[in-house]
Amino acid sequence: MSWAERLAAKPLPALGETHSRLSRLLGREDTSNWPLEVVIRRDPALTLLILGDVNRQARRFGRDDVTTYDSAIGLLGRERLKTLVRAAPASCFSLLDPLPKEGLRLTLARALEAAQQAESWALARREPVAEQHYHAAILAYTPELALWHEAPELAARAHQATIQQGIGMHEALGMVLQEDWNRIRLGLVKHWGLPSLLGEAWSEAETPSTPARGIRLACDLMDEGVRGWHTVRIKALRPAIAEYLGLDEAAAWLRCQRTAVLGATGLHALGLRPSAHTLVASDETPWPLDAPLAPPEPARPGPVDILRGALAGVQGSNALLQQLLKHLRGELGLNRMVLLMLDGEKSRLEARFAVGIPADDPLRSLILSLNSSDLFSALLKKHQPLWMNASNRPAFIPRLPAEARGVLATTDMFITPLQINHEAVGLLLAQRSMDAEPLSADDFRLFNALKSVAHEALNPAP
Repeated sequence: MSWAERLAAKPLPALGETHSRLSRLLGREDTSNWPLEVVIRRDPALTLLILGDVNRQARRFGRDDVTTYDSAIGLLGRERLKTLVRAAPASCFSLLDPLPKEGLRLTLARALEAAQQAESWALARREPVAEQHYHAAILAYTPELALWHEAPELAARAHQATIQQGIGMHEALGMVLQEDWNRIRLGLVKHWGLPSLLGEAWSEAETPSTPARGIRLACDLMDEGVRGWHTVRIKALRPAIAEYLGLDEAAAWLRCQRTAVLGATGLHALGLRPSAHTLVASDETPWPLDAPLAPPEPARPGPVDILRGALAGVQGSNALLQQLLKHLRGELGLNRMVLLMLDGEKSRLEARFAVGIPADDPLRSLILSLNSSDLFSALLKKHQPLWMNASNRPAFIPRLPAEARGVLATTDMFITPLQINHEAVGLLLAQRSMDAEPLSADDFRLFNALKSVAHEALNPAP
């Protein structure tokens, strides 16, 4: 059995603290996606569990990778998420233990710091989905973490070799395991459903895509940073990082240092040893942790900020909804939308307002009778959006109201409940025309973000 098969045979245990916290949050009916994301982001194993499961499903249907935590949670659904977390093992290793394995602790620190750097760089480059870079970088360390759990004595030997022989961890792992470490990692991309972006970053290609190059540089920086931030190898990385960020070397290096210092507080709170501690001991560029930081570069407003500005001062729910539909069309190309509104008795949904739908289209005249077990009733109660697509349509179509099954049987669309003054009023169905680009996970995340902004405006705090 190869090492890739051996490591893939057992699930990677989650940290005890994060596993128990996520379980508690999932036990509460009123928990939104955001607190779940915060916990999952702190744990490479939980990130692997959630994104790996979703992407294995997506690839079976030939779909693009899901690239954000929020999209993964939405596509899985709470019940599937609860099932996964209940079945996932929790590690006996705790960040709160006074004397955990130093090498394992250091690997976790490298994973979290690389993810922070990668996301910071993606924001600086104004990449469409910076979070994609975060989870790709944190998942880059899951093979190494798996080895610490599967064969801790071999992982410890590799860790000692990095100290005694001054070699990198990947070289040490290949030497100890007597197998090319990169080949092992690439073997796990398929087994675990790791992001395609990560597989590209690990490939031997000399000219990877720009995002993959960013992941590779962030991990290289953190792997070398544990020896100190002013080694010969680190200095060799600095021009490449500057070129990637499109900044001069001094400005690029300042950003790297700032990100490391800001992240150090969180890592110290977790009991981890951040590489940023080496900044205070540098004889080249002293950088005390309490040094004033340069102000961040002003960011251009994104789609969410633009919608928030457009809604400011708008009065009336109809005007607010019109602004939402306008931005969904402009930002996402959703040129077929219909509002299904509840009747006075809340027993039926009726199409009241449509955009881009011909008068003879059945969607425009849809009238649906609701019952407690159908999908639309569940969405109205849980206030959760849904992306209906080829991978989940077979499961959802039987749960639609009978009148909607024929109309929606072959259509990809986003569906989200609407509330006005904290009361459910109906559903928004949004899709693109058949000749347009298919909907993607990134589209779903932006759709949710825009809808959340409109939700705040439609439901002001009492």
